[in-house]
Amino acid sequence: MRYLSTRGNAPAQSFCDILLGGLAPDGGLYLPESYPQITRAELDAWRSLSYAELAFAILSKFIDDIPAADLKAICDKTYTAEVYCNARSGDKASDITPVHQLEPGLALLELSNGPTLAFKDMAMQLLGNLFEYVLAKRGEEINILGATSGDTGSAAEYAMRGKQGVRVFMLSPTVACRPSSARRCIRCRMPTSTTSPSPACSTMRRTS
Repeated sequence: MRYLSTRGNAPAQSFCDILLGGLAPDGGLYLPESYPQITRAELDAWRSLSYAELAFAILSKFIDDIPAADLKAICDKTYTAEVYCNARSGDKASDITPVHQLEPGLALLELSNGPTLAFKDMAMQLLGNLFEYVLAKRGEEINILGATSGDTGSAAEYAMRGKQGVRVFMLSPTVACRPSSARRCIRCRMPTSTTSPSPACSTMRRTS
């Protein structure tokens, strides 16, 4: 599987290359050269899978430069009841994203059971484990610079917490940032993360 830039002026790359590269060199977003076709039989089989198993089955369609056994191990490590432990009373944390039937034909999917209660945890937790895996294989390190006024920053920091070879620098505004979001970033204790208010602030607070 190769990925192309939406702007068409960058060479096709593998998944692991675009994972670490972010935006394409021409400023575009990466898309697959072609989209996998899913059969009716596959869809029916997927209905009985756990969340981690389903994540592996889908990701396998788009990632062919990580050995299948390693990718499965990453999915199994990511989507656990221990990570997504904030389920409501009566729900099973092991479901990861419990579904509540509200009425016939209408259901509610919960995406807020991760460590920061943000739906971003669903992808960010996986991203952190993928970063750590690929960086270790290549013997590389990465610096991540982000800016947030909401819950994206804390989700990113928690996802990268303790990951080898990853350093996170997160900027947040001195105003217009919800107190709950600011507290989550500051309380994310890890030696590789720095949280700083935006340019108007004269100090930098380290979350360790």
